[in-house]
Amino acid sequence: MIETDLMSDDIAFLSHTEAIQHILRVLAYTTGLRISLVARVTEESWTCCAVLDEANFGLKPGDQLEVETTFCNVVRTTRAPVMINQAKLHPLFGTHIAVSMYNVENYIAVPLTLRDGRYFGVLCALDVVPFDANLNENNVTIFNLLSQLVAYEMEAEAERHTKQAEINTLNDIITIAAHDLRQPLTALQLRAHLATRHARRENVSPELATMLDNLVNDVRKASHLTDVLLDVGRIESGNFVLEPSEVDLARLISTTVAEQKAAAPDATFKTEIPAELTIRGDETRLGQVVRNLLDNAVKYSPGTKKIVEVKLSSLPGDMVFLQVRDYGMGVEEADLKNLFQRQFRTAKAQAAGIKGSGFGLYITQKIVEAHRGQIWADLPSGGGLRFNIILPVDPDA
Repeated sequence: MIETDLMSDDIAFLSHTEAIQHILRVLAYTTGLRISLVARVTEESWTCCAVLDEANFGLKPGDQLEVETTFCNVVRTTRAPVMINQAKLHPLFGTHIAVSMYNVENYIAVPLTLRDGRYFGVLCALDVVPFDANLNENNVTIFNLLSQLVAYEMEAEAERHTKQAEINTLNDIITIAAHDLRQPLTALQLRAHLATRHARRENVSPELATMLDNLVNDVRKASHLTDVLLDVGRIESGNFVLEPSEVDLARLISTTVAEQKAAAPDATFKTEIPAELTIRGDETRLGQVVRNLLDNAVKYSPGTKKIVEVKLSSLPGDMVFLQVRDYGMGVEEADLKNLFQRQFRTAKAQAAGIKGSGFGLYITQKIVEAHRGQIWADLPSGGGLRFNIILPVDPDA
């Protein structure tokens, strides 16, 4: 983030970060000087990055001065603290242009140097009222400590920017790759289905029929993964949008449960769903939420006890409440807060060899939140895991 020339990101960060403002208040309090600031100082320019101005001096973040007219230039050239009490009476600085041009009376500053040795500018305080500020070495010590804190905050922000840029680049690559794969996978899935149908009509060997069925399943999984990756890319890039309409959520859930029953005949589904419950939302995305939760409930219920409970009801205040509960392996209580993190997978699931992308619940949460709803998980008595969702009947109401 910090280069030879000041970037607008530096000003935005320094001027809006609460920690920097607290530091400037400490400087003003400990010195009695009413103007404290962080400035970027180079051989060519002086730029205000953050300022606390209780003297109505008029400086704002982004303002620039001729560097030769500032005491800060002395700090830059000497790379040492400068402390001036009653500048007009000072034997060395009394004739400096900063005194006549800006009426600076008291001034204290220390170099602001990043931990890798790069010089950024100064941390300083000043006042234009003539009084004996009695600045001393204790003030310099405090300024040096606080300048290190400012440097730390700046470097931490630079690291955050770098990591976010890397994440954005990776998301772009994933999105492009998923988009490019989607069309050929769709074509391959169609051909695999056609080949399977043809093979059944021709009474091919059981081995070949099994191979073709496996091919269809593998292509379906790959297509699903590309859809998941595209969703992640949309979410991370801020392009995840809903297409709202009137949705009979009761019918949607019943239909999705029926589909899941067909896909998982060894699972028992117990439902408490009203005949009708209409809300406003994106039907495709809401179906994705229900499907993800039902898939999870079946997947993480290994063995014979595959019981999934689905309940839907109305709540006061034009809200609806959906619960999906299983009696499977559950999670550790400490894992509950991490379930909706991107690519999080529990140690239990990994130890059991259960495969998954780790994106399903992350996307589910984003869809629920896009509908202005809430989702959370808990550990009900009797074992297993329960997901709870509250949605408004009309997110825009």
